[in-house]
Parts: sequence; C-alpha cells; structure tokens
Amino acid sequence: MKGAILFTVLAGLVSTGLAIQCYVCTSDEDVACQDPFESFAMTKQTCYGTNSCMKAAVLDKVSRFCGYDNGNSTVFVASSHGGCTTSKVLGIEATTCTCYSDGCNSANLPKLSAFAAMTLVAAFKTLF
Repeated sequence: MKGAILFTVLAGLVSTGLAIQCYVCTSDEDVACQDPFESFAMTKQTCYGTNSCMKAAVLDKVSRFCGYDNGNSTVFVASSHGGCTTSKVLGIEATTCTCYSDGCNSANLPKLSAFAAMTLVAAFKTLF
C-alpha cells in the first residue's frame, strides 16, 4: 500500500515536470487574446510534451500557443528567458516570441526566423 502511494506521488511529480502551462488562444476567437493581453480573462492550458510557450503576431492577429524547442533550432533564442524576432515577408510584418516558464506568453516575448515568418504568413493567408 505504501508503495502504491509513493508511486502515485512520484508519478504526479514527473508528469508535472514534463509539462508547461501556456495561454492558448487566438484573437479571432477571443478579443481578450489581443494585445494588451487580458490574462485575468483566460485560463492557462497544460501542454504536455512541449517545453515553451509562444506568441505570434501577424498584422492585427495574435495567437498564443504551446511550442517546442529542441535546442538545435535557430528559430528560437538560445536563452532561458526566450525572446522575440520580427521579420518582414512580402511586406507583412510577423513577430514571434518564445519563453520557457508557465504563463510566460502573456507578455510581449517572441522569436522567429525568416522561414518561420514565411510559414506563419502563409498560414494566416490561408486562414483569412
């Protein structure tokens, strides 16, 4: 019985360490997602299998979501604090930020490569 309780506690600790909590929303679906961000109106989502939170802004649209940084990508800032990158593709400015702590994508903190910016622009053009 004690072994089962210990296993349950340890499993809970392990699963908590493998997840990050991020705000997940788009300004198209919820105006509270737009900047300035109204975090009091939003709930953080537990993102299993990811290690970062991200925010992307293209034109007047903002998205906040879970991300993954494998440590080998030039898309992300090599910093434990994350960072932002702004790129201009086809005359459209895209800013992407990444960060590595729970709820950190409530602020203006992004990062992006030219390839990622083009991908975001293409995705937004397809959606809108």
